[in-house]
Amino acid sequence: PRSQLLQIQRNKMAATMVKMPTSKVTIAYAPVRGLGAAIKMCCEFAGADYEVFEYQGVENKLEVDAWREGWWADKPAMYEKNSMINIPFVVDGETVVSQSNACLTYLGRKYKLLGSNDAELTKVEQCLCELMDLRNTVVGICYGPPDTYEQRAKDHFDNYVQVSFGKFEKWLTVNKTKFLGADVPTVADFHMFEMLDQHETWCKPLGKPQPLDKFPLLKELHTNIRTHPNLAKYFDGPQYKLTINAKRANFF
Repeated sequence: PRSQLLQIQRNKMAATMVKMPTSKVTIAYAPVRGLGAAIKMCCEFAGADYEVFEYQGVENKLEVDAWREGWWADKPAMYEKNSMINIPFVVDGETVVSQSNACLTYLGRKYKLLGSNDAELTKVEQCLCELMDLRNTVVGICYGPPDTYEQRAKDHFDNYVQVSFGKFEKWLTVNKTKFLGADVPTVADFHMFEMLDQHETWCKPLGKPQPLDKFPLLKELHTNIRTHPNLAKYFDGPQYKLTINAKRANFF
């Protein structure tokens, strides 16, 4: 009967929606690393009681990245909670935080990962903004026109990466700290790691050398985050094994 079919459909859609209020911090995102990786690393590093909500397909109408159906089904309800809503977002009880850097700074305040004083906080804020410039450039290439992708990607490694990584290498040199904001990790370092790690993987199919070989301080930061005992569960678990980008991207 039509009523039963409608109920089945409602049940499928309900399974794709974030339930509120949450009993623990919830990170809602697509089943990819992308912008969600640093946010998950923040919670993992802090030893937080958190969960990851991955959107899934509803009607399986999309051949690629069917998870978007689940997000589109949930978005109107989440818009009523926060009109800025986009993925990833964080739900903490009744609080809904959208926009990636806002998620990181919210969790950074909650878990004391924004530095120990105003000077360190200011460093963290600057690095978060600079990292988003780098990420947006990468996204423009990975999700850009397929016919120009390879040349743009190679140019990116030859030019933009040298400038962008060079800024962060200089930052570490001048500030004389192991990490971007201090001698202990902050939320900025989790995003820095993710961008470094992506480039170390991305360069291989393009036939480009490992970019970190030219930037020893960044390479050390990458190693220190990758081997930090607080993050062992994350790196051994399913979240780190997700694709870097959505499967409709030129590189994923």
